[in-house]
Order: sequence, then C-alpha cells, then structure tokens
Amino acid sequence: MNKNNELSEKLRRLRVFLKARRLGGVLLSTRANFSWLTGGRSNHVRSDSEKGVASLWVTPKGAELWCNSIEEKRFHEEETRGLPFIYRAYPWYEGLKPKFKKAASDDGAYGLPSLGEEVTQLRWSLTPEEVQRYREVGKLSGEAMEAVGKRLRKGWRENQVAAELSKELVGRGLEATVVLIGSDERLKRYRHPIPTSKKIEQTVMMVICARGYGLIANLTRTVHFGPMPMDLRLRHQACLQVECAMWAKTKVGVKASGVFEACVSEYNALGFPGEWKKHHQGGPTGYDTRDYLATPSCENRLVENQAIAWNPSITGTKSEDTVLLTKKGLEVLTPTPNWPMANVRHGGKDYRRPDILVKR
Repeated sequence: MNKNNELSEKLRRLRVFLKARRLGGVLLSTRANFSWLTGGRSNHVRSDSEKGVASLWVTPKGAELWCNSIEEKRFHEEETRGLPFIYRAYPWYEGLKPKFKKAASDDGAYGLPSLGEEVTQLRWSLTPEEVQRYREVGKLSGEAMEAVGKRLRKGWRENQVAAELSKELVGRGLEATVVLIGSDERLKRYRHPIPTSKKIEQTVMMVICARGYGLIANLTRTVHFGPMPMDLRLRHQACLQVECAMWAKTKVGVKASGVFEACVSEYNALGFPGEWKKHHQGGPTGYDTRDYLATPSCENRLVENQAIAWNPSITGTKSEDTVLLTKKGLEVLTPTPNWPMANVRHGGKDYRRPDILVKR
C-alpha cells in the first residue's frame, strides 16, 4: 500500500465514521491522530504536549490542514509535503474562528464535542504501510536497548542509564516518550521507577517507550550483576509464564477481558496471587503508549493487524515487548536478537522470551 492508498483508506474510515454519526466534519489536533492520518508525519513543536500546532479538518468531501502563519511554510515544504491537503493558514496573533455545523473533534478544540476514544478505534487495525514502519521503529528500539545493555556497568547511576538510552534512541531518529530505570530495592518497591541518582548495585530494569512515525514501541529488559539469586530467577520465569499465557489467548476477535482472565489465572496457578493488582497488565498500543488497558470488564475485541504490548510483572521483574496480532499469530516488533533468551512452554507450545542479562 503506497502513501496515497494509505491516506485514502484512512479518509474512508473517517468518512464512514462521519456518516454513522451524521456529522459534517471532524477536527483532528492530537499528535497521535495527526501522525495516523498523515502516514507518520508530526504536528508537534512542544514535546511536553500531545496537542499539536496544526489540525486536520476532514469532511465527507474534503480534507484541510489548519495552522498559523508561523508553521505554514514548514508544513508545506517539509512536514506534509506531497500530501493532498488544502491549507488554511491564519495569523498567529489573531487565531482562527471557524464556523461549525454538526462537527466533532478528537480533543474538544473550539468547544466541539470530543469523540477522541471513538476516533482512536479507527487506528486499531494497522495498514500494511504502518506495519512496515512499526517494524522499523521496533527494530531500532531493540538496537538501542541492546547497545546500552552491552556497555552498562555496575556502579552507573540510574539517570546515567536513562541518558544513554535517550541518546541511543534520538541517534536513531526516535523520541523517548517514557524511560524508566529501577535498580535493586527501588525496583522491588516501585512499578514505575523514574530514574534517580542511585548507583546500581546488582539488578537494574530498563523500560522504554520509543516513538517513530508517531508509532510507539514498548519494551522492557533487565540486567543483573553477579550470580543470579534463585528467587529472582524463579520470579522472572513465572513472569514469562504469565506473559505466554496472555500471548496464547491473544487472538483476533477475543475480548481484552478474556486475555486478562487468562493472565490472572496464570498468576494464581504459579503461586503469585495478587501481583496483578500492583500494576496494569498492558493492552493494545500504536499511536499511544496504550490505546486502552485490559481489565476484567473491558469489552473491546482484539482486531487483525493490531499492535499490543502486554507487560505482566512480579515484584522485582517484568516482561514486555510490542507484538503485532495477525491471523497467523503474533509477530514480535521489538526484537533484541543479541539478548539472552529463555525457553518457555505453555499449552503445548514453545516460546522464546528475553531472559535476564547476567554480567560479571
């Protein structure tokens, strides 16, 4: 699928959405939806905001790009070059005062009703072109993780690890949207360990969410220095078992609640009841770190060509990769081929999952 076919397909989805809701148009302003419709382009200036500096106005018959006079030239010449949008620029000091009739938005802009969650569903099934871009983002993210894991040394501070990961990601053209680093007792105490100046003594977990073409790759890896404690090994192995139970249940048409039930059942069977209550277990991903989380009551069904990142955790360890759900099964989008792997057997099927990297 070339970029014109990809854009046509996404405009088709939006127009079916408009017709079903009897709307005259929808305004897309978030970074996620802008990247989705433009095939990986970006409308952001500030990295601390999910609202961009340009919006896309889609109607049953047309598509316009709205931006202020500061951004118009750059979008024409670089960001959206080659895309068949009609431009509607306005002076930055006056703003735009559009008139709407039966319209909606993805973020409540201009006081319009926000249908952001409903628009998000249009993104769930990735186009072939998006799949190719996701493979690239995942591969580069895995390379960044391996590069830091290889040179990581005992005594490094957590924030030094975070800096190295960010450097590797940015150097590959990616944006680090989340970088979590937890070591030793902090790793056991906190599920979201924001990096600190603490020095690594024995064990460190690295978590990244890396964005490229608007798509986010999520993965976690753990490094241990010295002989592996049996308790840590058993906990990590159990965590991998839970993940594989979730993978086995992850099929097109299955409810997210069904995967969650399989997850909780496996925690209980392995002797770790209640661990699931200490952190969410992940969910579908793509243009957000998670489009939604799997819960006992989540009725959303998994769809073909959806990206998913389950992340089961047991105190002191976690397993996480971004995978693509296809009719044939799951494809790992965030491989780390040079990382040590563990064999996991579940339901008569063998899986290969990242082990803890042991360094002396």
